[in-house]
Amino acid sequence: MTAGRNDPCPCGSGLKYKKCHLPLEEAETLAAEPHRAPVHDAGFRLIERIGNWAYDRFGGEFEAGANDFGFNEVEGGMQLAVPWMIFHHPLQGMPAYEWFAREEAANLSRRDRELIDAQRRSWVSIWEVRESVPGKSMILADLLSGEKRLVQEASASRSLVARDVVMGRVVDFGDLSVIDGMYPISLPPEEASYTVEKVRTGLKTKLPIPIERLRELNVSLLVVATWKEAVEAFVERRSKPPRLTNTDGDPFLQTVDHYRFAPGDRAAIEAAVGALKSCFPIEENDDGSRFITFFKTGNRLHESWENTTIGTVITTENELRIETNSTRRANALRKPVEKACRRLITDHRRTQTDAAELFASARSDETPRPPPEPMDEETQAVIRNQKTIHYESWLDTPIPALGGRTPIEAARSIVRRRALVSLLKEIENHEARQPAGIRYDVNILRRALGVED
Repeated sequence: MTAGRNDPCPCGSGLKYKKCHLPLEEAETLAAEPHRAPVHDAGFRLIERIGNWAYDRFGGEFEAGANDFGFNEVEGGMQLAVPWMIFHHPLQGMPAYEWFAREEAANLSRRDRELIDAQRRSWVSIWEVRESVPGKSMILADLLSGEKRLVQEASASRSLVARDVVMGRVVDFGDLSVIDGMYPISLPPEEASYTVEKVRTGLKTKLPIPIERLRELNVSLLVVATWKEAVEAFVERRSKPPRLTNTDGDPFLQTVDHYRFAPGDRAAIEAAVGALKSCFPIEENDDGSRFITFFKTGNRLHESWENTTIGTVITTENELRIETNSTRRANALRKPVEKACRRLITDHRRTQTDAAELFASARSDETPRPPPEPMDEETQAVIRNQKTIHYESWLDTPIPALGGRTPIEAARSIVRRRALVSLLKEIENHEARQPAGIRYDVNILRRALGVED
């Protein structure tokens, strides 16, 4: 367990951890990030200096800043909590760094004053990753102000890809920008878009929002609170299995009706069931069981389908099962089967399994997958070609997320164009996570549709 800054150092020296081994461990962390900007290190040392000073000056009142949004409850939350405590949380009317600048003015170097001025010019906002060079840098676009920054960042650039969206502080030191405090959980494009709109609505303004306003404490409070709420809702939704339905719109519920029969009656039962309407001829499985598939003509969701499978009747030596994927389909198929078999089948019982149980069962049966084997250039070329063909046809395909319009139609519609921009970001975000050799360039779609970023 890691010692707290003000706890006794685990080495037994009798000194506080922050005065003993903490600086050495922080130095090792910095050394492990070769692309970390030197100015970032200078800023880190200043933050540590202000933090120690503020703790001695204000005590618990200073530490309370970490509780403004429950940062301590989020894994990795301290990476934003510490800058928040120092540069935003009010202490008797001013944040800690302003008190420090006032009371320690005589002890500040010119470099210290420049760093403090840079912090004064920074603001908390919602930033979209436009490009990322893993381990080195990222291009970020502020979705609230419209500002763009090339930030020197070693850690986050390894995990974030194009169109991921983060919330935090970007600080400008002359021509160099660094991330100085970021919430540890990012959001995908669509979720982030809703969050930006909620902030804009809360401020009763239009985009872009002036930087001067984003620097106001009440605006920073709104941005952080709205982001945290959006992340919590997103994480909760992601933890739940999706609501599944069949093509009739019925809730997905794997339903099995079980019956028993005398072994000598199997042939008669199969003949009776096979004589019912709307079923395919009987087939046999490798294990000796036989099955008859029932269908109906057409499909309400897919116009091109000639028929839709309703359920399957399976027989073994002494058991009959009716398997369907909804209660309504089960009831509809059970009635004619029971009537056809009359008193030949007995001991009816029904079992049902919903989507949540199926997902849980699948997760429990999962075994670690070996890493995928590298693809040769020929395979990569085939995949890229397939994607090109797919997206060429996608331009003229009705999309539910676009209200049933095609992307070309949506690009011409003021109402649908915004949804199209969001959808293109989702596609780009997905492609950015694919191996470089099989990624599709979404800018091809943007140019074809005449949609600017």
